Amino acid sequence: MWRLMVLLLVLLNLGVFARGQGWLLAYGWGTTQQHEPQRVTQQIRPEALVVLTDKADAAHTAASAPEPAPALTPAEPVASSCWQSGELDEAQVDTLRPLLTAKLPPGAWVLDESRLPARWMVYMGPYNQATELAKKREQLTELKVKFFALSNTALSPGFSLGVFSTEESAKTGLQDLVKRGVRSARVIQERQASVTYHLRLPSISAADLAALDSLQAALPGKPLVLCPQPASAPEQAAASAPGAATSQP
Repeated sequence: MWRLMVLLLVLLNLGVFARGQGWLLAYGWGTTQQHEPQRVTQQIRPEALVVLTDKADAAHTAASAPEPAPALTPAEPVASSCWQSGELDEAQVDTLRPLLTAKLPPGAWVLDESRLPARWMVYMGPYNQATELAKKREQLTELKVKFFALSNTALSPGFSLGVFSTEESAKTGLQDLVKRGVRSARVIQERQASVTYHLRLPSISAADLAALDSLQAALPGKPLVLCPQPASAPEQAAASAPGAATSQP
């Protein structure tokens, strides 16, 4: 009995050993071998594979990383200021133009032109006596004629019965007033057509400030002043807020 058991154990061990060695694969027994020779043929330059340690990996990563772009140093802002003049006539502009061309670069100055058209008025006056002035005021009120008292002009004391852009329209207006009972009014030219200018220097750098002295010398009584600064966003919001507008008298 014992001999049979020992013999079976020996045979069993021999079978396990033979199966593990693959000797029984021809009979359909044995473990499946995990060999894939086709993977070896698919490798590309396996000799270039390098196993890196932690330090070598860090050095390799640093060497392969692109160099950071150099930081751009912002250009220093060029300080500039805006200057402007008061109202100039043609004679002053004729004197100023050669200086502007000689002292400042092109585009550094602007001459803003303003054209003022001629104007005519239906006029009554002047009245040197206060009693006569009061009498004419009472007469115009009775006739229900709209009028304006003139003050601080060469035509005062007197009354304006209307202002017109052409002499013909002023004469037509006078005829209508005559039909309503106005007797002593006449048409005069209140203002002649004129052209005025304003000098504007929108961007004067520190290097160009010396030129302002020469320009100022050519403009006696017309000082160059800094341009008004535009209102900031909070100020504009406050100005447009309800209740910000002031009532007119």
